[in-house]
Amino acid sequence: MERRLAASPEDPFLCGASREKREELRALEDHWARGVFVRSRICLLREMDRGSRFFYTLEKMRGAKKHATCLLAEDGAPLTDVVEMCGRAHDFYTSLFFPDLTDPSACRVLWEELPTVSVGDRDRLELPLTLAEFSEALHRMPTNKSPGMDGLTVEFYRAFWNILGTDLATVWAESLQGGVLPLSCR
Repeated sequence: MERRLAASPEDPFLCGASREKREELRALEDHWARGVFVRSRICLLREMDRGSRFFYTLEKMRGAKKHATCLLAEDGAPLTDVVEMCGRAHDFYTSLFFPDLTDPSACRVLWEELPTVSVGDRDRLELPLTLAEFSEALHRMPTNKSPGMDGLTVEFYRAFWNILGTDLATVWAESLQGGVLPLSCR
């Protein structure tokens, strides 16, 4: 109808019929939109998502569970002030990730007791890393663990290893050779 109307825009019969069909389509769209609205309200009611005192109390309790309201100081005293809690958290994580001092005598003992490596073994150990070595390392890793900050688990890497393996092995091998990891891997 629109093609015919484009060909002869002055035809009064086609103009009237086109207007009529557009109004019918608008009415159908309005009816469909009202149906979506009703269905969405029913879903919300099923999930108790309505504006009642009970619902708002429930939401307040859920929100309270998401925020820390108290931390323990080093001596075990509770801290409830936000500034004190932030300071305590900062101190805790600073000490947690601070490198431990190394005892030079322990290092000397470690290096003296290491077995010597033959030239053949050294050459074999310095070969470029292979996809097979990465695959073996992946399959030896414990499950339900996330080896990085991205939250991707060992199971994820195992499931998609046939897709990601070659690229990851290339990135890791180049990083080892160059001595620098890409920003996304740090």
